[in-house]
Amino acid sequence: MSSKFDFKSLTSSQTSPMGDLQRVLSQGEYAPLTSAPMFESKFVQINRRGEPIYVHNRPNCVTVGICSAGPSSLTPSVMLLAHEVPESLPESTPNCCKLSEESTHTEQLALTRFFPLKFVKLSVHSQDKHHLKLKLVNGRSYYLELCAPPDQQHHVFQQWLQLISLLRSPENTEVNVLYENFSTSQEKAHSPNNLLEN
Repeated sequence: MSSKFDFKSLTSSQTSPMGDLQRVLSQGEYAPLTSAPMFESKFVQINRRGEPIYVHNRPNCVTVGICSAGPSSLTPSVMLLAHEVPESLPESTPNCCKLSEESTHTEQLALTRFFPLKFVKLSVHSQDKHHLKLKLVNGRSYYLELCAPPDQQHHVFQQWLQLISLLRSPENTEVNVLYENFSTSQEKAHSPNNLLEN
């Protein structure tokens, strides 16, 4: 079974035919990613000990998407990160999943980071707790906890395990760099603790 078939199967096996991040890309602002196959999930950023990282007294929620370079390519080569920008937020939000479930109609997703996969190492930090580790080429590491409905949590994390295995396969050790600078936000210095800070 080829890696291309594996990634296609993985993207087509998601609960929703089109995730929030893919819906944003489909609007055409980020060509050539408009129709790119994508696997995405919501996460909350945590520290190495598994404690939530708060930004402005709220958990730092992030949508992570792995996609190919374009609709004609089925080999994953790009990682996208996005965060929710609600029209209005409560003073305190204890749970990213709850925020996502209750306030979807008032939220917009903002794409904040673009990483060619050759500059990213994705690994499992804690399988029992559904934690992933994201290490960038500059040496910085970030930790993410999967945020999915309770009845889907285990299944979705297993899909991420399959994806990580796929990304480590020999066929995917080299990927093309689409952009040198995706947005000006990448050029700005950001806190080593905040994955999404502009």
